[in-house]
Amino acid sequence: MRRPGTWLSSFKLLASATLVTGVCLMGAVVRLSPPAVPVARAGQARPDPGISRDWKKAPAIIELDTPEDIYAVGDVHGDYDRLVALLASGKLIEGRPDQPEQVRWSAGKSVLVCTGDLIDKGPHSLKVIALFRALARDAATAKGRVIVLMGNHEADFLHDPDNDDKALEFIRELDKRGVKPRDVAAARDEQGVGEFLNSPPVAARVNDWFFAHAGDTQGLTLKELRSAVEEEVGEKEYKAEILLGEKGLLEARLHKRPWWEKKDDTADKSETRLRRYVEALGVKHLVIGHQPGNVTFADGSSRAKGTLVQKFNGLIFLIDVGMSEAIDYSRGALLQIHGGENPRAVVHYPDKAKETLWPNP
Repeated sequence: MRRPGTWLSSFKLLASATLVTGVCLMGAVVRLSPPAVPVARAGQARPDPGISRDWKKAPAIIELDTPEDIYAVGDVHGDYDRLVALLASGKLIEGRPDQPEQVRWSAGKSVLVCTGDLIDKGPHSLKVIALFRALARDAATAKGRVIVLMGNHEADFLHDPDNDDKALEFIRELDKRGVKPRDVAAARDEQGVGEFLNSPPVAARVNDWFFAHAGDTQGLTLKELRSAVEEEVGEKEYKAEILLGEKGLLEARLHKRPWWEKKDDTADKSETRLRRYVEALGVKHLVIGHQPGNVTFADGSSRAKGTLVQKFNGLIFLIDVGMSEAIDYSRGALLQIHGGENPRAVVHYPDKAKETLWPNP
């Protein structure tokens, strides 16, 4: 058994932990072990705080095919306790570890996707990051996968770690630990936090499911989206329009109206447009986080804040339920996707209750 230690010291132990192993990228198997540290452009000093990114080692979009179940969790926002309670209820981990380095994966070869926004709002962002790093390593020993995507809060922080608009609590947490935010954004902190935050993909395709933080792909194909991300981030770093613009993959909003709707849309036009976006990616389902609040759709139906819902017969799933105590719309919800001949989606709750979400029961 691994000797217990403080969760902060575990960052150093996990600096070489695998984020995702053996994933399929455009037909080839890519191993991301250890998570890639983006590097400065040849012949240039490393900008401060931004750094360029090695897209071969840290792909913009991960592609993976698996016969195993897929799990997805939305925005954690620094709430370690609610995260471990939720993962334990879904039987992804053993018990509720007090410290991140004690976590043990119990889901075999399954895949877990987090759609981003691990940091800020809640008080324990560093502990949440440490848990995902430890969980990724332990899952890999069972041939499981943990895929952590980038959210808008991570991208905003990396772009400008001195701006507390989207990372106030995270910056305060770093300051309390004696860690300089600019060192983290430049991936030069000793704990490896910045290395982790600079490495996540911005989206993942697992089987015929596409995962992203906000999800507006603007109708692009996977190939086009990957190229656009690489090009724009290379020029503007993480403030790129393709990520943090009004129609950005990490920033697009669900209100006043969902990002795929236009003013005076009919219900049919709204669904058709979104379906066209999803089909352009070569998938059947879109899973997004980012916003946990009330949403009203063109057909007059609505999503109540803090609820995990699907729309258009499984075309899109909204999985940010405001689980962080700092938001407190809910205590969390975990999506489980069963594949095979009879695919279905089940929601797990931290009290161990569960319900079938799709197909409609």
